[in-house]
Amino acid sequence: MFRMTSCLAAPVLVVLMGGTAQAALTADQVWQSWKDAGALAGLEVSAATENRDGGVLTLNGVSIAPAGMAGITISDMVLTEASDGSVSIVPGADIGLAMSGDTKGSANVTHDGLVLTAREADGGLSYDFAAAKLDVVYDTTYPSFPGVDGTTPPDAVSKGTVGFTDLTGNYSDTPGTNRTFGLDIAAGSVAYDTSLDDAGLEIKQQTKSETADITLSFDLALPSTMSLAAMSGPADFGTALQEGLSISFASSQGETNGSMNQESPYFPMNLIIGAGSGESSGMFNKDAFTIKSTGAGLTVEATSAMMPAPIMVTSGPIEFAMTSPVIADEAAGDFGLVMKLSQFSVNEEAWAMFDPAGALPRDAADLAIDISGKTKIDIPAMIAADETGAMPPMPAPENLDITELTLKVAGAALAGTGAFTFDNSMGMPAPIGEANVSVTGANALIDGLIATGLVAEEDAIGARMMMGAFMSPGAGPDELTSKIEAKPGFEIYVNGQRIQ
Repeated sequence: MFRMTSCLAAPVLVVLMGGTAQAALTADQVWQSWKDAGALAGLEVSAATENRDGGVLTLNGVSIAPAGMAGITISDMVLTEASDGSVSIVPGADIGLAMSGDTKGSANVTHDGLVLTAREADGGLSYDFAAAKLDVVYDTTYPSFPGVDGTTPPDAVSKGTVGFTDLTGNYSDTPGTNRTFGLDIAAGSVAYDTSLDDAGLEIKQQTKSETADITLSFDLALPSTMSLAAMSGPADFGTALQEGLSISFASSQGETNGSMNQESPYFPMNLIIGAGSGESSGMFNKDAFTIKSTGAGLTVEATSAMMPAPIMVTSGPIEFAMTSPVIADEAAGDFGLVMKLSQFSVNEEAWAMFDPAGALPRDAADLAIDISGKTKIDIPAMIAADETGAMPPMPAPENLDITELTLKVAGAALAGTGAFTFDNSMGMPAPIGEANVSVTGANALIDGLIATGLVAEEDAIGARMMMGAFMSPGAGPDELTSKIEAKPGFEIYVNGQRIQ
C-alpha cells in the first residue's frame, strides 16, 4: 500500500487555480492569483526566475510548499496569453513532490503533452486540461511494524505507478455567496502497478489493475463567511452547513481487471479480479446525505498454498444506496437503505472443501434489502453533544416501510415486508405496525448443515424449537410464516402471542 503521511496544507488544484479573474486574462494575473491563493492556504508559491517576453511568462524552479518544508517542485512552466483572453499553461517535464516525516521519498509526475488553459468564467477562473498520458510515479519508505522477536526491521518500501491515458477535464473556482469549486475528469483508462516490501509484516506484494472509461465530477460549495480552516468544531460545521456548505460527486467506469501476488509465510496468495462497469454518486448538504453505487458484477479467483483448492467467487449486479437527513429537527426528512447482491456463488471446488457429498444445494445466493421512511434528526447537534458530554437530541422516526427483505441461500429463502409508524411522545420512539415474514426450505437447510458436520444435531434442536415458537406452518411444504405486530405501549405480538 502507499501511505503519504506528509502532504501539503491544501489541495494543489485549489492553490494553483484559485482567484478572481478579469475578462481578458494576462499571464501575470494567473501567476499572481496562484501566489495569493497559496498565501491564504499557508503555502509559499514561488519561482527561482521569472522571464517576460510580450505575452509570454516563463517560470523556472517553481515551488509550492509550506514555509520551510519540502513540497511540489516544477522544473519550468510557460504561460502564454491568447487572443481570446485565455492563458495557456505548459508545465515542464519534471514535476515532483518530496515527502518528509514518517513517510520519506518522492512522487513524480511524468506526462505526454499536458496543457492547461485558464479563462474567465462567471467572475472566477476555469481551467481546461488535457494530456495524452500522465503518470504518477512514487517511491517511498515508512517505519515497519516491529518483529515478533522485538527487533526493529528495515523500513517498509512502497513504490509504484498510477497512470492515466487520454486525460481531459476542467477545474473551476467561482466566487459568490457560496464559493464553488468544480472538478470534472475523464480518462480512457486508469492503471496502477504497485509493490510493497514490509519486513515487519513479512509480506511482499505486487498489484496491478486497469480500469477503462473513467469519469468523475466533483463539486464543493463553501460559504464565503468562513473557510475550511476556520471550522474548528461541530458548532462551526453546523453553521457552515446552514450557510451553504455542500459536496456532491458522480462517477462512472468501465470494466476493471487486476491481479495481486502476495508472498508471505503465513498466507501466500494470488488473486485475479474482474469487475463489470459501474456508477456511483453522492451528495452532502444541510438537508440530506445520499450515496448510491451500482456495479455489473465481479469475479474473484484466489489460489494459495494454504488452501486445498482454488476459490472462485462470482456475482451478478450489485447495488447499494443510503440516504439520511442531516439537519431535520423541525420537519422530518427521508431516510432509506438499499442493498442488493444477486447471483453470488462459489465454485464446486470451494463447496467440496466443507460439503464433499453435496448435501447442500449449490444455488447462487441473493440478498435484497429495501427500507425507507422519514425521521427528524440533527446530526451536527448529536456530534457536538458527544464531544461536550451533553445529552444528544434524540432522533424521532415517523415511519418505516420494509419494501423488500429477501435472502436466498443453499435452497432456503426468507422474505419479509412491513410498515410501521412511531409514537415519540414518551421520549423513545415506540413502533406501531406489523411485518410479515415467510421462510421456505429452513428444515432442509438444517438437515444439510447437519449432514456436512457444520451443525451438531443438539444445536439444531434449539433452532427448530425457536422456529416452532415464533413461526407457523405455511401453505407449502417446509414453509413457515410469522406475523409480527407492534402495538401502542411497546407491546409486541408474534402470531398473536404477546412476547413483550
